Amino acid sequence: MGFSYRRRRSRGRSGPERFHGYHANYRHRGFDRDSTDPRAANRENPYGARPSNRGGRQQRSWSHGDVETVRKLGLPIRPDATSGSNAWTWFKVTIPSANEMGKNFIIDNLSRAIEVEFAPYCFAISSDGRATFYVQGADQASALQVMNKRITFQEGFKMIILLRQSESPPLKIDEAAVALMEAAVRRRWCPASLQLNLSNFAGDDVLKAEGIYMSLCRPNVFQRMLSIIEEKIPQVEILDLSDNRLAKLDLLGEVELHSLKRLNLAGNQVKNESELEAIRSLKLVEINLEKNPVCNQWKDREKYISAVRKRFPKLKVLDSNELPAPIGTAIDEEETVLPARQPGSVQDESVNRVLSSFVAEFFQYFDSHDRQPLLNAYHDNAIFTYSYFANTEKQSKQGKFDKYAADCRNLVKTSDEGKRLRAVKMGRLGAVSSFTSSFPQTVHDLGSLAVDSHVATAALLVFTVNGVFKELEHDEKNVPTRAFYRTFVLIPDGPSGFKIVNDQLTLTNASGSAVSNAFVNNNSLPMMTTVQPSLPSDEIKSQMVVQFSQQSDMNERFSKECLEVNNWNYERAGQVFIDLKSQGKIPPEAFVKSGF
Repeated sequence: MGFSYRRRRSRGRSGPERFHGYHANYRHRGFDRDSTDPRAANRENPYGARPSNRGGRQQRSWSHGDVETVRKLGLPIRPDATSGSNAWTWFKVTIPSANEMGKNFIIDNLSRAIEVEFAPYCFAISSDGRATFYVQGADQASALQVMNKRITFQEGFKMIILLRQSESPPLKIDEAAVALMEAAVRRRWCPASLQLNLSNFAGDDVLKAEGIYMSLCRPNVFQRMLSIIEEKIPQVEILDLSDNRLAKLDLLGEVELHSLKRLNLAGNQVKNESELEAIRSLKLVEINLEKNPVCNQWKDREKYISAVRKRFPKLKVLDSNELPAPIGTAIDEEETVLPARQPGSVQDESVNRVLSSFVAEFFQYFDSHDRQPLLNAYHDNAIFTYSYFANTEKQSKQGKFDKYAADCRNLVKTSDEGKRLRAVKMGRLGAVSSFTSSFPQTVHDLGSLAVDSHVATAALLVFTVNGVFKELEHDEKNVPTRAFYRTFVLIPDGPSGFKIVNDQLTLTNASGSAVSNAFVNNNSLPMMTTVQPSLPSDEIKSQMVVQFSQQSDMNERFSKECLEVNNWNYERAGQVFIDLKSQGKIPPEAFVKSGF
């Protein structure tokens, strides 16, 4: 036997029609019965409103059109679902003791009872019997609140409907959610025109019928959707993202959609011009930004066109309007082909042998777990600096350069004179300590290295090494590939050796071709080369003792003991000193220095 409505007037008084359904001979907590005593009603319904005794007046009962009650709920008196923020406001609905009614009864009866479209999201009945779901828009919320205690079930017990304003429904991006997203992409993809229509994706009919709210304005949803597009249909030429409440576009700028030509962003929430900068890597010929707050930044349309065209120089259509041809000669970037990478150049075979040996040995130590042996490669008065710049036009999935930020000497970005000076590492200890503190573990692709010799005399060697390397302090799927340019200046040291007096390193993100060609002869990352650390010479030991004494304020005897115990590892000895000093375990005589 099913549930049905039977209309009748409420007992003993006039008023709006009340709904009554199937009756059974049992009482259930959470459903209110007809009663003339409001206190008795509240004993049956622990969630109901309590009567007020102030001034001997009881609280007014809830009825359709009760303006005061609507105000107390914080709901708009006349909600408008088509404009303003009310249409996007979310409400969480709770119905106590719903396990006896079931999901179908609740949804079917509420759908018939309210006059607006009823679209519940994330419907669930918890272990304590409460049904919860979400509705969007104040119109649905107000209509549901009107039906509080107006749908009768089981011997006059009435459905209690509780509402409160809420965040949007939760969504976990699991395998089921990804499957739904992929199915939606298949429905909305047109292979004939290479067009993907994701307009108002949250309002997708299939997702809405399933009670799932999947909005692209959520970063996790947008990121996963872009990954699906990049993996399944990278040939997309037209992408419609209108009416998705998108405010940030940085995720869109990170995907590799080389075929994308037309992008519709109308009706979103893009506010800042910087968001256009984030997607300037897209080679667009058409973009629609209508009904975005960012359009209001320019009162002059010519300035608006100029600002957008600055990011997209090949743009022909803006906001559905054809643009006049730009003044000047434009370079077609697609037809620009970079010259093939050339091998390095040196003066003669003898110089080539010296540089090849030096480069191979240098990067063997640099890529090892212990970079201390590089102390022997630098001159006492050596200078080392490095800088980086992120090329946004190139592949953007190589990760940020945050690890290198501390001592970066990019003069364009660093205006503070003090920081500029601190970024200059003086002496062999300064250079090598910078490697250990600011640089992650690396492995260089020796096959990618190109060496160019600029000066090669008996008294001076100046050459540049460029190539790529990978950072190993990441999971194997997200190992960034960096491009580097390193200029060395060497002077003779003894009959057959050289010392580095100047070392300048520049880092940037590798191009797509460099990434694809890196380590091509290996199925995986090369094994780490572990180089057994060699002890420094007596001369270097003496210099290390003097510098350690100056930095720790200990006398040279204790400084030497600290370095010896730590196998002359300067950085480890410094950390041990800091730990022991904080624990108060260093004797006072360690800080007594003999004077003259």
